[in-house]
Amino acid sequence: MKLPLSWLREWVEVPWSAPELAERLTVLGFEVEGIGAAAPPFSGVVVAEIVAAERHPQAEKLQVCRVSIGQGEPLQIVCGAPNARAGLRTALAQVGARLPGDVGIARAQLRGVESAGMLCSAKELGLPEVQGGIIELDAGAPLGADLRGVLDLDEAVLEVNVTPNRGDAMSVLGIAREIAALSGQVLRGPAMRTAAAAGTAGTSVTLESGCGAGRFHCRVLRGIDNTRPTPEWMRRRLQRAGLRPISP
Repeated sequence: MKLPLSWLREWVEVPWSAPELAERLTVLGFEVEGIGAAAPPFSGVVVAEIVAAERHPQAEKLQVCRVSIGQGEPLQIVCGAPNARAGLRTALAQVGARLPGDVGIARAQLRGVESAGMLCSAKELGLPEVQGGIIELDAGAPLGADLRGVLDLDEAVLEVNVTPNRGDAMSVLGIAREIAALSGQVLRGPAMRTAAAAGTAGTSVTLESGCGAGRFHCRVLRGIDNTRPTPEWMRRRLQRAGLRPISP
């Protein structure tokens, strides 16, 4: 089970570093198989916005993009990703960047057009890949900011082996409960806002005698659009926990 440290900290104050937490969990009977960062090492990758995208004059599957990092003149980047489009905020590996696998980024000529960097896919940065093409960031991601800081890619992720007899601990809440008992901290839940009801529609529920439920609560949700994208923060958290965020 993969546990991002930030997710645990939503449930309980963790007073120790990741290595010390791993040692204490091991003493409790949870084998920590490894501690890693959310992404492998890379540098020189920043948030950028595509301000224009036109078809490459010599290659049908390539686009010539004008890319802004919030300062200076827009850069010219040749990109073959199908989702490259004007208005998209994405990851730009600048000239001089080093990507996983010790891949260096330099100016290049692609079919006769100069490219001053590379727009990156999740795979090229060693991140879990959900869709093809270059990374799609939230529209509010700050231009020119280091991608590792924006996405908190240096966050510690613990890989914990929970034995089958400890089903109560096979979750973020379960491990947080153990940490709270060990540290004396208060177990809390993540902050959630109350959503006021927008209508009066309801449904009927019958609790039969002996069913074991003394009370039943429900809320009716209508107009759900399952084609909407899952929020980026939620996708990122699920990916770091080893899950694939396919759809809402």
